[in-house]
Amino acid sequence: MGRHPAVEKTAVFWPNEFTPTQLYPLAQMTHNIYLFPVRITQSFMRFLAASVCLAAVALADSHRKSPTSKIYVADIVGDAQIDTGTEIDDLTKKSVYNASGTAIETKDKSNASLVLSNGTGLFFDVGTRAEIRDFEQAAFRPNRSDAEEEPSLSRTHVFVDHGVIGVSTSKLVAGSVVVYDTSLASATIHGREAVIHASDTMTVISMVNGEATVQAGPLDRPHQVKNRQQAIVRPGKTPDLNIIEIIDIPDGNQDDAEQWIEERVQIAESARKLVYFEVQTRSGSGSSSSADIDLFDGASPDTGDRQIVAIPVVPGDAVNGPVVSPANLTSH
Repeated sequence: MGRHPAVEKTAVFWPNEFTPTQLYPLAQMTHNIYLFPVRITQSFMRFLAASVCLAAVALADSHRKSPTSKIYVADIVGDAQIDTGTEIDDLTKKSVYNASGTAIETKDKSNASLVLSNGTGLFFDVGTRAEIRDFEQAAFRPNRSDAEEEPSLSRTHVFVDHGVIGVSTSKLVAGSVVVYDTSLASATIHGREAVIHASDTMTVISMVNGEATVQAGPLDRPHQVKNRQQAIVRPGKTPDLNIIEIIDIPDGNQDDAEQWIEERVQIAESARKLVYFEVQTRSGSGSSSSADIDLFDGASPDTGDRQIVAIPVVPGDAVNGPVVSPANLTSH
């Protein structure tokens, strides 16, 4: 008892001569001593195996209830490409891709209008590249009566490498998170309309309708950007703490001025009104419900027997479509 005072306290589980950490000597002892701890380990392993099975069932059920989120190409002017992680395709009108993990790039004198399956419209201006690093949705709410409302709780994380993106969201469900990052800043969008302009030397985040919380680097404190304001971020002395200035959106049609910003938001708003998303039971062929939609699963296919389907909406005469020639936009 003097040599091993802890042994007597654990003797109910382990042989008197050995502490629980001495596993290797146990394997060299007599048959009875060897079997005793093995029986305990087997019970634990059965419990662990059962836990893993339950977790796998829960994960499979989660996938079944939450089909893969999508991105729909509402319109394209010029040349643009999408990198799905497995291949690079030219964007075509009315095509559908898995959203999360894709990168989209527009070329010179080209732009693209896209819609996420939570009802968010995106306008990619000329010479823009962005990655949808994460886009997840919970199970769609049944019997939605307002097409303007987000169909389910969602989380969106987009990294804008360079260029300009106009954003127009649906009425977000409480708890949904929308984050746009650049090399200089990170913005959590709380409002419905914003424009993100990114380059190596400057990031401008303009809130046309709503507010945003902006950080100019990992070590910066959060800054509130209010409705009709913009945050201008420039490189600081260290990449972890950049220089931020918050001002009212200036009048005029210059880059990042009022008219220039509103044009890009309006295109995103028009785009999201051209499609509606719903969850349908997967058919035997797994094809889309609309014959004129091209479905590209991208990096990974849907799991389970339900999938998010894009349903094009024919706009009324009073609604303008999102087709905008770069020549007709205020210069960028």
